[in-house]
Amino acid sequence: MADEKQLYLVESFEWRVLHDGAMSEGVAGQGGGSESIYLHVIAVEAAEIARLVPREDEFGNRQHDRLALPRNEEWWIAIEGDKVWPKTYRPKLVSRCAIDERGLPCPVPLDLAGQEALTALGVKLPSV
Repeated sequence: MADEKQLYLVESFEWRVLHDGAMSEGVAGQGGGSESIYLHVIAVEAAEIARLVPREDEFGNRQHDRLALPRNEEWWIAIEGDKVWPKTYRPKLVSRCAIDERGLPCPVPLDLAGQEALTALGVKLPSV
């Protein structure tokens, strides 16, 4: 169903992200890499997931390790994120994709265990 939404863990350089009329306040991701990246949980429609392409930065450079909507610099889904949601260990929550049967990255929605871990930390998840 094209309007079906699922929750995704996404990355951003911004503390606040507006998506589909909902404001998300992220948390500073911990671990790997030198960039300061915030993690957010947002509800994304299947049709939007189908439109994701390698992210282009502000200089027009394609970032093949990050998928974003065309002309969207605000948030992305990492192919394999280095930044971990604070205080999550099992499961370790990162933005990520799985490789499909064609060898292409396919964003992985936040599973029930991840949702429960975030809820236990007091995170208010968006409705889907």
